[in-house]
Parts: sequence; structure tokens; C-alpha cells
Amino acid sequence: MKNQNDAARDLWAQIFARAAEEPDATLHRPDGQSEAEQRELMAHALREAGWPEAEIARRKYAVHFHGELENVNSPGVGPGLEFRLTYLSDRVRRAISEIGNTSHEKVEIAIDPKPGVSASLTNVIMTDEGILAVSSFLFRWCGLVARAYVRTLHSDVAHWTSKVSDLSSDQKFLLNKPDIVLYWLRIFASFSGTGTHALVPFRPSSPYEFHVFERVAWAMEYFAVAHEFGHHVLGHRNIDDDPKVQEFQADGFAAKVCERLEFEPFPLLQNPYLTTGAGGALMLSSLEILRSLEDRICNGASVAESHPTASERIAKISSRNLMQPEKLEVDQEFNGTVVRVMSTVAALVSDFIDAGGEKILADIRRVLRGTM
Repeated sequence: MKNQNDAARDLWAQIFARAAEEPDATLHRPDGQSEAEQRELMAHALREAGWPEAEIARRKYAVHFHGELENVNSPGVGPGLEFRLTYLSDRVRRAISEIGNTSHEKVEIAIDPKPGVSASLTNVIMTDEGILAVSSFLFRWCGLVARAYVRTLHSDVAHWTSKVSDLSSDQKFLLNKPDIVLYWLRIFASFSGTGTHALVPFRPSSPYEFHVFERVAWAMEYFAVAHEFGHHVLGHRNIDDDPKVQEFQADGFAAKVCERLEFEPFPLLQNPYLTTGAGGALMLSSLEILRSLEDRICNGASVAESHPTASERIAKISSRNLMQPEKLEVDQEFNGTVVRVMSTVAALVSDFIDAGGEKILADIRRVLRGTM
């Protein structure tokens, strides 16, 4: 789709130019490794994960292929990021069109060249255009959280989906899986300390995990993109409106869009993390943990939160099919499992911070900013 949103494209060009000049701008810079060396590192990790050589050979080259874009709004960002955002956005646009709305055509998409995890919609004043931008590491975040979640779930599906739950017992259970706990801690420590995945080892999904992992990760990404499109389609342009109400509305819109994407990313395999909204629940709960961690590291100096809590938002997502008991039961089962797992992870992250992790992460941030 080629959009003729000149005002949005011009505004983003100005925003991008300023962001690209920042010291921590995440424009793609060669790190000294050749493409062949990067492929071999990936191949080694895939072998360790149990992939057969034929599949490794296919993935080594397929992962480096990206299509050509008609419009490039964020030149120089990591390879393939704008292509991936375009791919996701095109499918979200199609779903929005199916429900009889074409206002999505007035939205330009872009990659914000900054660390961290974010997705936002910028309204262009004096026009009906908007800019949907995601940070350079949003997709990496979704992939890592999805892997950690799937590995936690697969550690004992019966445990995490049982009707009876107790946070203290869940903590003890997960602590008996130190490799999974460490993986979670590395993810949150890395993104809160550096805004990137730099401190997280590359552990690709195994053949056993692959199809579940992909569905979880794509569901998180689709929800984030659909949510921001929702702000535009719903006309959230009045600064005097209640931002919390707007967030609930955008969540509901995203959930409806995700239901129409039920066979993503596998055409013949339904994705329950899209249809139930559980992908959105995982995105919301994981981001809340990250924001809380960042707030503690900054001694409460982060921007005041204008959004509802993750639990409030997830409760609305999981109860939206109140008049359809069968759907409601499935929705609450998937979302309930996400809440249970992430509540346990949140408690363990909090324990890590209380045990001295806060100082470690604060020191990392100071070193990276040259203030130590």
C-alpha cells in the first residue's frame, strides 16, 4: 500500500533526523562481524537447539532476506525492521478494512531509532494523518518474552494451567527451573539497563517450541500494532479526553482486529493467542514489569503513568465475550495462564531487585551514559 500522507511523512522526517543525531540512536552500524560469521553463529545456536542441518541451511539464508519497500521512512535502522512493521501493518489494515473502516490509510509507519520498548501514535496537527512508530527493539523484546513464556509454560503445562494457584507456591516451583529464571532476569535486566537485548544470550526456539513460540510472538506484535491503529481509527485526538478510557478502547479495538488474524502466522493453524487476546495480555504484563523496574532504577524519576494497570486492561480483554460463554471460558483460560506466569515472574524480578539487583542495573545505566 502506498500512502500519500505528505504531512505525516514530512513530520516524521524531521523527528527521525533529530533522533538519528542522539548519542544512543539505534541506526545500523556494522559490528565487525561479516555476514558469513553471523550466519555461522546462528547455525551453531540452532544446532544447540536441536534443529536438523537441512532446516538450518534454509534458515541461515532466509533470515537475511527482506523485501523492497516502496516507501522507506526510517533509513538506516536495523535490517528488515521497517519491512517487518510494514508486513504486520498491511495485515492489520486489511482486517480494519474488513470491518468497514478506511481511516487507516492516513497512517504512516516508521521505526523510531532509539533503544527501549515502545509503540506510539503521533497525530499530525491540522490534518487527519498520523504516524505509527515503534522502537528499534520492540520486535526483539516480543521474541525474547515469547521464548521465555513458552519455556516457562512447557516446564509443566499442567501446573501453570491448573485451576488452583498460589503465588508463593508458583515462585518455589519456578525457582526449581534456574535456567528459566535466569533467562527471565537477563531479559528484564538487559532492557532496563541498556534498552536492548545485549545481555541476553541467543537461545533460539527448538523444533518442539517453534510453532507455539511463533504464535505467541506474532500475537504480541500484532496487538501492539493494532492498538496504535486503534487510537487513530477511534479518533483519539482530543488531549482533554481521559487517556485511561482511550487505552481501554484501543485495547478493545486491537482485540477485535486480532480475532480477524486468527491464522497468523501459519495459514492452517489457528492462533489462540490472537483470538483470546492473550498475546496482548503478555505484552501488557511484561511491559508493566519492565516499566516498574525502570522506575526503581531511576528512583521514581520516570514519567508519570497515564495508562490503566495491566491487570485492569487484561480483565477487560478477557471478559469482552461475556455474552458468549464458550468463548469467554477460553479467553479467560489463556489470559489467566498469562497472568499467573507473569505474576510469578514479577515477584521473582522484585526479589532480584531487593537482593541488590537495583544497584547493578543502575551502575550499568550510568556506565552506558558516561556518568559514572
